Amino acid sequence: MTVKSSSSNKNSSQARRHARFHLDLSAPMIFCVVEATALFAILAAVGFHLKNKQTLSTMIVVFSAFYILSAGFICLSFVIKSNQVKRARKEALRMETEIYDMFRYVIDFPYLIADGNGRVKLMNGALQDILGYKSAVSGVDLSEFCSVSMQSITAIAKNRDDFGEGAFELPETETVVNGSTITRLADGRRYEVEAYIFKMHGENYYFTVFNDVENLLSLTEKERRESPAVAYILLDNLKELAQYVRADYSLAAAEVQTALKSWVADMNGFIGVCDTDKFIAVFSKQELDKQMQNDFAIQNKIMSLKVGDNSFPITVSMGIAAISGSLREKERAASEALDIAVKRGGNQIAIRREDSAGYYFFGGTHKTMENNTAIVSRVSGEILEKKLRTATEVLIMGHANPDFDSIGSCVGAARFAMSVIEDEHKNIAPENRPKVNIVINKDNESFNICREQLASLGIYDEIFINREAAKDLVTADTVLIICDVNNPYIYEASELAQTVSNIAILDHHRLASALTFEPFLQYVEATKSSASEIVAEMLLRSNFSQSLLKEEAEVLLSGIMLDTNNFTRNAGAQTFEITHYLYSRGAHTTVVREFFNESLEELLLTGEFESKAKIYRDHIAITWIDDDRASSSEDRVVASKVADKLLRIKGVEASFAMVRIGDDVVISGRSKGAINVQLILEKLKGGGHFDVAGAQIRNADLPRVLEMLTDAIDDYYEFDHNDTEEA
Repeated sequence: MTVKSSSSNKNSSQARRHARFHLDLSAPMIFCVVEATALFAILAAVGFHLKNKQTLSTMIVVFSAFYILSAGFICLSFVIKSNQVKRARKEALRMETEIYDMFRYVIDFPYLIADGNGRVKLMNGALQDILGYKSAVSGVDLSEFCSVSMQSITAIAKNRDDFGEGAFELPETETVVNGSTITRLADGRRYEVEAYIFKMHGENYYFTVFNDVENLLSLTEKERRESPAVAYILLDNLKELAQYVRADYSLAAAEVQTALKSWVADMNGFIGVCDTDKFIAVFSKQELDKQMQNDFAIQNKIMSLKVGDNSFPITVSMGIAAISGSLREKERAASEALDIAVKRGGNQIAIRREDSAGYYFFGGTHKTMENNTAIVSRVSGEILEKKLRTATEVLIMGHANPDFDSIGSCVGAARFAMSVIEDEHKNIAPENRPKVNIVINKDNESFNICREQLASLGIYDEIFINREAAKDLVTADTVLIICDVNNPYIYEASELAQTVSNIAILDHHRLASALTFEPFLQYVEATKSSASEIVAEMLLRSNFSQSLLKEEAEVLLSGIMLDTNNFTRNAGAQTFEITHYLYSRGAHTTVVREFFNESLEELLLTGEFESKAKIYRDHIAITWIDDDRASSSEDRVVASKVADKLLRIKGVEASFAMVRIGDDVVISGRSKGAINVQLILEKLKGGGHFDVAGAQIRNADLPRVLEMLTDAIDDYYEFDHNDTEEA
């Protein structure tokens, strides 16, 4: 194919335009003929009636003179006007040619015109220089030099011109930065693509402009890399460790502080001391990215430090904010992230970034020591008491398919609420006081056992209600207390958390993520054995410790015994202190053990579970019950007991038991302390403790859930599991 030069194209175009400038006299000639015909007709009509030939000759002369003068004037005016138009057209042509040349050769932003098939019809000099093309009429395909497809250019143009067809989506393969489509041309620079659609000869053409945004993007990327990230750093257990070892606390703190300062210095950041066990640090987002890629090796370095002759590792938690905004906003976000990390059990890092609506988590591979929570418990009780004194209704709920801990903590919270209301409204008749209700599924076997234990207390005859009845009790001043659960996915009545504005959470499970609402009290302590222990301690530290009744104390004790597996797991010094308090209120383990008696059906089901047990990755036991059997809500309890029993197998560090309940598959996870089952089941939208966790997968079958579980375990070993052994 032969391509004409740009100069020849320009000259031929000008020649065609000049051809239109010849003097067209057809209009005045027609006018003159019409005028002559009219004058001749008039003269003939007059001469027919006129007998005097001299007069007729005179009229012929006058008419002829008039015709000559008028026709000459018209022709002269037309010529003058035509010359004016001709000069204007010549000037316009000259300007058009100069503007054309200016766009082609002077205007330095590159552009092209392409047809709907992506064939380039024309490109200007700036784009020619970038691509090294010699001809403006290239005829090449757009894809030869531009990574943005014609489909995207069409979408960009149609979105801009709003053809009334709705928004046109760009293909996912295109590079989009801040809403702009970006391509890189032959000069190595990045360009924003803009497109405009126009029609010519019935076909669509696309005027496509390439805006050089290399400097802007480079500056933006540099700002992102160097923008400061704020981190709060907390030593989880240094104070607690120092209480039990023969060591100088200040020397141990100084050693940890030196390690942290060296870590921050390596990132070209700075660190400040907020307290003996709390620090604040600032470093760039670029350094944060490196730490995330390195899985925050500083955690292992801190854990390698020992206090005195103690072999339990020092653990560190961090809350990091790498969001846009002021330093004050980042500091507040970092503080919230640290709170999330601590409530998830500590020994982990929670990161809030602007590229995610949630948090990134690292660590959580070692258990933390039990914290001394006497002060926190008392303060939390005072906050809850103050809110209860102004409540018009009190609703309490735990998680769906409640166990003894969920029921026990709800009963303990109800006793606390009833004691506050009785004290606040002692001059009002009981029937006129604000009511306290526990929202629960009454068909649950564990609930029936607890209700039978409470039957002798008349106050519990009407205190238990279902979720539908609870909806009608919501007012502006209703207080909702949520016990033994912080994951909205498994609330007994999740809709209550969306309608009640005054919410308190009392839980011992690690916080899976930030809550979608703002509770006035969020007492989540992952080092506690159970929610029942948290509620019982709150009662003990309050002014209402003597109001707890024997039957209520026994239900609370059943929750502690369940989650500690009869005081063999997660039972610390404070657990036994709280148990002593419950004993003082009349509870006794001999009575509570009766809660856990198995039926023959449960015993047979346990054997079926155990017969299916398999070992995965050498240290994890997994078992399940086939789908071809009728399920009941109590299968969950059996599954949790089986998960506990599997830990007795030699070499097993963690266990999972799965069972179908209705359309859902429930998983119970247990660990001896080396493997974090909570992190594993979080990947399946579950949660819990480091060594006690659960998940409920809705509308799933067992083979698929088994595959999901093994994938989650593999993912944990690849990314989360820390092979550093606890001595």
